[in-house]
Amino acid sequence: MEKFFKNALKVSIASLVISITLYVVIIGLFLLSVVTVNVFGTVIKIIVPILILVTILGFIYSFFIKGKQKIPFLILHFISLCAISFSTYLIVSFQDFAP
Repeated sequence: MEKFFKNALKVSIASLVISITLYVVIIGLFLLSVVTVNVFGTVIKIIVPILILVTILGFIYSFFIKGKQKIPFLILHFISLCAISFSTYLIVSFQDFAP
């Protein structure tokens, strides 16, 4: 485990894979509508903090990558952080909106 966290590229790649997997789970649950609203809300309350922490960890580790691979990983993690921020903004904005 020590060797894993010493290699910034491996941590950044693992962070991206976990982030993409969590995004797919969130979108899949939303689109399939198999679960009820209460279950979906509970799953979101569990997954989103994990997603935020993993993305921030990957973004920080991306600064320690050496070579040309640094910029793409920084951009991908930044896009993920922007998506999380924008979705949080939408949730807060439309929280009391009801037809």
